[in-house]
Amino acid sequence: MTSNYFINCNVCRTTINLRAQIGFYDIPFNIYCPHCQTHINGKLVINQDELGIDLQIENAIIDSEVEIACEKMYCAELSAEFPTTKMHLRDFERNDLPPFIRNMKFYDDDKEAVKATEDAMLFSKHFSCRWKEIKVLYELFWNKKFSLLYPKLENEISNYDYMPLTKVSNEFDACMALHQLFITTTGLTKALDQQELENYTRISKLVTKNLNVIKQVQKYTQNDSLDFDNLEKKAFKLIDIFIEIYEQLIPVVALRNSNCLGNVNKEKYGIMTTNFEELTSFYASSYEWILENIDVVIALNNIVSRNSYNECVNSKTFDSLAHIGSKFKKLEYLDNMEPFSPPTDSLKNRIRNSIQHIDCDIDYETQEITFLDSYRGKTKEVKMYLIDFVDLCLENFSIIIYILELVYNLRKANYRAIGLIPSFLIIDDNDKTRREGSKKIGRNSPCPCGSGKKYKKCCI
Repeated sequence: MTSNYFINCNVCRTTINLRAQIGFYDIPFNIYCPHCQTHINGKLVINQDELGIDLQIENAIIDSEVEIACEKMYCAELSAEFPTTKMHLRDFERNDLPPFIRNMKFYDDDKEAVKATEDAMLFSKHFSCRWKEIKVLYELFWNKKFSLLYPKLENEISNYDYMPLTKVSNEFDACMALHQLFITTTGLTKALDQQELENYTRISKLVTKNLNVIKQVQKYTQNDSLDFDNLEKKAFKLIDIFIEIYEQLIPVVALRNSNCLGNVNKEKYGIMTTNFEELTSFYASSYEWILENIDVVIALNNIVSRNSYNECVNSKTFDSLAHIGSKFKKLEYLDNMEPFSPPTDSLKNRIRNSIQHIDCDIDYETQEITFLDSYRGKTKEVKMYLIDFVDLCLENFSIIIYILELVYNLRKANYRAIGLIPSFLIIDDNDKTRREGSKKIGRNSPCPCGSGKKYKKCCI
């Protein structure tokens, strides 16, 4: 359903048509008055229970007496779920397609368009329900409160038939149970490209592929600078920020995960709901975290490719990373052809510098962002559309999840190296009888995370 609202700029009284595609989410928006360039911002608040809509606005007033004439009028489309036409002169004699219908043209078929958007929305729904509970369990794990954690985890995993565990008796059990809950009960897989997620899961399993790798991993994990708990704590803070802005990103998530983002004419279409300041904050923070922890990727490449975590591809030592002046130079220690290297195109040093120095701006009319990076009297300019910047942020988020997946497998390798064994691999006769009557998902059954792979080759 589309609804039309008409507002008058407080400064010059120019009338603007807000054409809103009403969906499930509130629609925050930022526009400029096309005549005097006054920044107008607000929100369409959707009340699903009472099927009501409340328009909240700053620097403009609602005009309830507008008569739509035949002449053209400035129009800003609004939608939380779909790309929209940027500010344009709307001809009311023409029947323009609403954002919902137009969105289907960006995909290969209509069913894919609907499913992609529904999947992107599922992450928001599930994460809001599960995230706080998952964080509490992780905090008990980080704080070594195992006497409290184990029974809570046992109770939690009993709600899911696909969990391989029924008992949580040691840290290995707890680590596996937490990972399963994090990946399969939060809707996380719906926020990431499925093929990319499958690839990251496959690569991370190389950590535990043979005994020699495990021995090298043990040497690496004894490094004093490596703190898995702190790494995860900081990552979870970034996930908190990501959740806060996620609803603004749904149109790009859906297109990106269907490999259809390239089908959008970015000069004409964009997304009206994104708060640029919140987005730059996430980008800068995620950039810092990734480069702070890209050491994990470098070490694993060294172990698998050169049989020593300390021998890097650029003939330098892993230990020399500690003396690098700029984190960005760590990327020189990565070879994209080596097994653990993720794509790092989203890590733009000029963009990060521009954000850190508050030297970036967005034109909400064209949705073009200008980043200015000044260094030693020279200024380099980077321009991109908002929709492309959202794509960079989503790529950073996927790298965060990938590094967390590597850490999970590093933890497992370390537990095995010190002799810990998951409880579900220790089956006595009584337990075996009980398990034969259970409804646990088999190792060859489809993984519940939605990857389409066998459970034994995915999240187990």
